[in-house]
Amino acid sequence: MGVAGLWEVLRPAGQTQSLTHLSVTQGFEANAGGRRGFRIGIDASIWFFHAAYGKEGENPELRTLFFRCSRLMSMPLLPLFVFDGPKRPSVKRGKRVSGNAHWLTTGMKNIIVAFGFEWRTAPGEAEAELAYLNRMGIIDAVLSDDVDNFLFGATMVIRNPSNTLSGNRAHPVKNADGRDDGNHVVTYRAADILSHDDICLSRGGCILIGLLSGGDYHQAGVQGCGKLIAAALARCGFGDQLLEAANSLTREELEKWLDTWRDEVREELRTNKSGLIGSKKPALAKKIPDDFPNVDILLSYTNPITSETEGKHTRDITWEQEPDIRKISSLCELYFEWGVKDVIIKRFRTVLWPSAVQRILRRGAMEKDEKKRRGLPMSPKKSKTTGKLAPGTPSKMITKYFSSMKLHSPTKDNRKDQEHSDTESEAEEDRLIVKIHSSRRHASTDGILEYRLEIAPAQLVRLAGGGVQGIRPPIEVDAAFDDTEGDDEDEDEDGGKQRGKAKGKKPPPDPKSHLRVWMPACMVQTVEPELVEAFEEIQRRKLEKKTKRSNKTDGKK
Repeated sequence: MGVAGLWEVLRPAGQTQSLTHLSVTQGFEANAGGRRGFRIGIDASIWFFHAAYGKEGENPELRTLFFRCSRLMSMPLLPLFVFDGPKRPSVKRGKRVSGNAHWLTTGMKNIIVAFGFEWRTAPGEAEAELAYLNRMGIIDAVLSDDVDNFLFGATMVIRNPSNTLSGNRAHPVKNADGRDDGNHVVTYRAADILSHDDICLSRGGCILIGLLSGGDYHQAGVQGCGKLIAAALARCGFGDQLLEAANSLTREELEKWLDTWRDEVREELRTNKSGLIGSKKPALAKKIPDDFPNVDILLSYTNPITSETEGKHTRDITWEQEPDIRKISSLCELYFEWGVKDVIIKRFRTVLWPSAVQRILRRGAMEKDEKKRRGLPMSPKKSKTTGKLAPGTPSKMITKYFSSMKLHSPTKDNRKDQEHSDTESEAEEDRLIVKIHSSRRHASTDGILEYRLEIAPAQLVRLAGGGVQGIRPPIEVDAAFDDTEGDDEDEDEDGGKQRGKAKGKKPPPDPKSHLRVWMPACMVQTVEPELVEAFEEIQRRKLEKKTKRSNKTDGKK
């Protein structure tokens, strides 16, 4: 999408990195704005385009959107989806744009809200609005396939990581081990694009390339002018001149100014005075039309319709909402053929619970930050039944932020849980994180320290079950509905699948049985320092024993 071939020009400035590493280090740890997450903007129309390829089951397009959102939820990312608005261009890529909302809009907004993400409708094009929000620092980056974000002034773009996209097939994104782990992306920063010796392109330069070689608003461009010649002319400074004039002159003044500018471009093509275009291009100079560039198209790039040009204050984006597990399960029941209680909970065990743990840790860190800011005590409360420090995340916090239901309301499904809540529910059994089993540094996350946590999902299971209304007939929980996406229970300590195990179908685990998940260590250290201290003490003892055995062996020799 956007200017054909421009990604290839910009490729040398791209940096491959783990999306997990990016979101943890520049989001959770950097903690810009106190939100403990990396803020990304997403053009909803691009996700509509990708969703059209979904073919499996009932509502395959929404299924694609659902699993993409669950993937975003697995990292400390704060997504903002932006939808095209009423003043978007009527013609784009040579086709008339419908003024009606996309048919997936309602379903997608329901999913976005259930996952606790933000959304807004732009006055005009979503990609122009996202670039504006990025430039203003409201979002940290734009997650997109479309290179036009840089023409609109974006400062950082994370290119869609899918290696199935045509633009990515020739250059698949792989980790340090040479594997496509689905977690690595290529990031592009406007500052790097400008400073890179082989590129040296500004926003104005990118706009000029779009006008010369063709873009969304005029696909033809100037006949015979490819991306390399266009990039060379941009490095001559013609794009910067164009952008400055468009921003400072009236339309009438701009049209007169373009006469002189156009002659200078032709002169450069005829003479190669700067030495940047390789050789003289007299034939191409003659092909520059007298009305180039079209002023309307130029202004569409330099002054697109955004909240800024419309004089509208951007709605405060608080990033305050969290995933509502009850709503998510309710949407699964509504939209998908596997939307019955037992199958939903079975799928959530691998697809959603690891992500939920990460979001709960983020919320716990934010609560600690707020207590520190207000000077409140930071020490955890002791269990009423044991008198000891109760490890893990308090159930009250999970219920408060991660479900619109009251966990212990007297329904048929949780009446027994309510009777139990006055005693053990505030002790260990209702705690989410039980203990830390091991640690690792893995290529999929660019080597950030991770802890392998044992979690007790009983409370999450109850929340999910509370969202199911029973509108679908029962189905058998079998392999036909098995979803291993995000399944980490059979991984070894290094993140690979365990070998040597007997093949064949395993019976489904008890939904409330404990499971193990990998989490960024910095998040666990911030929220559960007592658990980390206990784990490190065990590791110290193991090391001491190992050292003693080694010394004894050396002594015998």
